[in-house]
Amino acid sequence: MINTPRQFVQAYDLHGSIRAVAREHNISRSKATKLYKEALKLELIEKLSVGCKKREDHKNPAPVMSGKLRAMQTPAFSLPKRGAVARYLLTYAQNNTELHEGLWKNLLALTEHPRTKCKLMVARGTYVKTSMAGNSDKDVATGKTVKKQTENFHWDDRLDGFLYDERAEIAPGLIWCGEMNILPTAVRPLSAMESYTGRKSTILPHPRIAMDSVASGKFENTKFMYTTGAVTMINYIKRKVGLKSEHHHCYGALIVEVDSNGSWWCRQLNADSEGTLYDLDMKVKDGKVTFNNKVEGINWGDIHHVRLDPMVKEVCWGQDGIMDQLKPKYQFLNDVLDFRSRNHHERGLAYKMLERWVGQEEDVEKEVANCMEFIREITPMKHGGCHTVVVDSNHDQALMRWLERIDGHTDPVNMEFWHKTNYRVVMSIKTEEKDFNILEWCYLTGAQLTSHELTMRNTKNIKFLNEDESFILCHDAHGGIECGMHGHRGPNGSFGGPIAYAKMGRKCNIGHSHTARIFDGVYYAGTMSYLDLDYNKGPSSWSQSLVVTYPNGKRAIVTIWNGKFRA
Repeated sequence: MINTPRQFVQAYDLHGSIRAVAREHNISRSKATKLYKEALKLELIEKLSVGCKKREDHKNPAPVMSGKLRAMQTPAFSLPKRGAVARYLLTYAQNNTELHEGLWKNLLALTEHPRTKCKLMVARGTYVKTSMAGNSDKDVATGKTVKKQTENFHWDDRLDGFLYDERAEIAPGLIWCGEMNILPTAVRPLSAMESYTGRKSTILPHPRIAMDSVASGKFENTKFMYTTGAVTMINYIKRKVGLKSEHHHCYGALIVEVDSNGSWWCRQLNADSEGTLYDLDMKVKDGKVTFNNKVEGINWGDIHHVRLDPMVKEVCWGQDGIMDQLKPKYQFLNDVLDFRSRNHHERGLAYKMLERWVGQEEDVEKEVANCMEFIREITPMKHGGCHTVVVDSNHDQALMRWLERIDGHTDPVNMEFWHKTNYRVVMSIKTEEKDFNILEWCYLTGAQLTSHELTMRNTKNIKFLNEDESFILCHDAHGGIECGMHGHRGPNGSFGGPIAYAKMGRKCNIGHSHTARIFDGVYYAGTMSYLDLDYNKGPSSWSQSLVVTYPNGKRAIVTIWNGKFRA
């Protein structure tokens, strides 16, 4: 049934005549003619000459020529006034699909709250369930639903006033691609879109939440690519591609904060089934916005203590930093030890060894001791505060690899520490001490610390994980979020990678690659180190990013930029 002039025009383009529209849609000829005249007044259709169109004209219509000289232009939004912050909520709406009422209510609350005042921008997407593929929908075949013969595109009227289907540069170097219409069933919505907006970061409307980082030159910023999540319900064809899309359908939006200097920050707002949203310390539930909420956990980017960026350290653990504002129950440290002093990749490289000697960076015991002191420093002494979990990582394992090499006993700088530590490892093997952890022993032994300083070491709120030891956050029916994997070990002895981890069907927060990304249920943190190190030559996708896990099991990637993690 068609009721509007716009629907008539769509049906006319499909069937070719007013009579055919009336016949195919089971309406009277007079109603079809009335809709045609209304469409003519609205200039939605050109005037038809009565009797001039022959049957063969419908079969072989005249070709329509079109084209344009230049690619799409991108208007830029103006920056907020000095000291102010502009906020945007970007999301996706599928045609002929109901809104998620709880989420819609919470998004509107964010647009109205005086501390947020976001501009809501919704891009429409089309998905034709009445195509040839729809003929094989299981529910249609079994008679559970009746298949319509035509698709009349419609979106909830409440979206009017928030629709933004055009492209816009909402902040310097960040483009909202509202014109993009990616199939909601696309498994990899960011695939092959790396160069679509040139060197500028990209936001694409899509119901699957994804993020990727594009390698960039050291002289320019890392390019990010984001999708948004959807404000509409699950509505797919009941076939393989549709059922898979149901599993990965995400209710939510992307929030963008822009300051007056043109710096911007993007974070995922992934809602639960009730539509509840978290963003850092903010919670939105049932249309009410509250602040100063605690988060469940933070997976910092790889630490690499000896190369830890002082600016990042201050933002994360300094006064009024991320720890103070978010108050996590757990914090996870990956690659906390860099082992720069005797890295096995530099073994036998004369110039590298000379650099370590010139920079006075050869002392393994000193590097380990400083790293252990850093762990003590960032772990609250009070029992019941934030718990620190040290994840077994490849750079941490470099210490044990060095101890196994025979050349350690001929290293004058490190000879004493090599023998002392090796003795403890040998004894753990002889006594079959299977839970022995070399970093935990170094922490409790306190290399280069006095007995008084050792008593200050907190052992209640810290846990050192062994290899393949699990640590789950937010237990639920799907198993929760695994945080015990660093990311360097893949299945069956292979190297770790996003596809391999995604195939496990387990949500997890990992590190290792220094590249922030979201790949199905796998969230990658970046690095807390300097972005330009001596071994990442050439273009790099690194960023100083971390993963925040909220109490309801939803997550977001937070990136530190210009000394801040939020506007």
